[in-house]
Amino acid sequence: MDTTEMYQERFKRIIELLEQHASTGLTITAVAQNLAIPRNSASKYLALLASKGDVSVEQFGQKKFYRPMPRVPLLDIFDRLPYAIVILDADLQVRMVNMSFVTELGILPGRNIIGIPLFDLDLPIFAEPVVQRNIERIKQSQTYIADMQLITEKTDKIYNLGFSPVVMQIDKPGIMVSFHDITARRKAETALKDSERKIETLFETVPSGIIMFTADGVIVNANPAALQIFALQNFEELSTVNAFDLTCAPGRLQSLIQKGRVDETELACDFDRMKREQGILSTKSGVACFNVVFTPIRPDNGGQPTEFAILFKDITRDRQERKELTSRETRYHSFFENSFNGVIIYEPFDGGSDYTFKDLNRAAEKILRVPKADLVGRNATEVFPDLDVPVIREAVARVMTTENPEFLPPLHYWRGQGAWILHYLFKLPSDELVSLMVDVSEELREDRDDI
Repeated sequence: MDTTEMYQERFKRIIELLEQHASTGLTITAVAQNLAIPRNSASKYLALLASKGDVSVEQFGQKKFYRPMPRVPLLDIFDRLPYAIVILDADLQVRMVNMSFVTELGILPGRNIIGIPLFDLDLPIFAEPVVQRNIERIKQSQTYIADMQLITEKTDKIYNLGFSPVVMQIDKPGIMVSFHDITARRKAETALKDSERKIETLFETVPSGIIMFTADGVIVNANPAALQIFALQNFEELSTVNAFDLTCAPGRLQSLIQKGRVDETELACDFDRMKREQGILSTKSGVACFNVVFTPIRPDNGGQPTEFAILFKDITRDRQERKELTSRETRYHSFFENSFNGVIIYEPFDGGSDYTFKDLNRAAEKILRVPKADLVGRNATEVFPDLDVPVIREAVARVMTTENPEFLPPLHYWRGQGAWILHYLFKLPSDELVSLMVDVSEELREDRDDI
């Protein structure tokens, strides 16, 4: 029996002896006498067992009584630890590993690594020079790194390693190394930082204004675009104003907060009133209109939001342009519908070889004696076959190609029937064809009478 096995046998005999006297406990002298060993040896063994938690010690006067501690399945616990652990002896030979160590390093069943020098095993992580040097420092009682992060050359995995000297049985020094794979965590952290950087970049560079505020309307952040839209120099000038006072609609933001969902609306801001009542130092004046997207900022814990944000864009000019466009469209439709002359808008197709009715006014309906609803979208030559003549096709092709307007000679929409219509053709920028119609039947009749 070698020395290690002898010590293990004595530890076992001491534990068994103490279990037989668990109710009363035993002194050092009693243990020495029962096992027929020197009292100094018994004291040393009991001290080691107490340091490992295998026995408890109670002092009664000058005597110490030892009792066995409840057995804890330390090996089972050791094997179930999520961190991989290896324990080395003073010669850097492997003395103990847990299941996580075997699994993480892919050690095949049947391969014996106990009692083998760690550096001879060529295991991932432990083949790295920086790890080996750190273990050698511990062996030589030099300054060492207790915690280390390592990226392995072969697998490109990231590990967190812990190094610590330990005391093995019989006061022999040892080394414990633990490690766990943090690749996924580091990638998640990197992705999170990238996401935060992107969000920060968007916040700083997006042309729309962003203002963040609390449920009480206290403004806590604003991006540069918001300051530019409000013509302010810095955030401090904006933070003196309550978010609820930024708009001309009292209670509107509060109602959005109560609804607690993303919403889109339009709000107006009276800069003159804000300068007068809130003392805001804006250089703008008058009333501005904003398109606003409101959103609650959901906390990570999933609770009720305490902060909110608005993303807004100045649409004052757009509103003015829409108003002017509406006015122009109204004038156009009024002119179009009430014009004395007939007006037809055609949409060419097949490269301009044919065309359909797109719109016509009341005068054109009267001249053609066909309701607008029966014409729009239909092929002009199908409705009026007598118009399918070379002179008309050639004139339309020239107008669409050269963009020079032309007059068509008076013609009948029905051969030999109805009014004689004079047409003035021109092309619109939208590539549509316009025909102004003039009923010249009376003039032609007078000309014939004169003849």
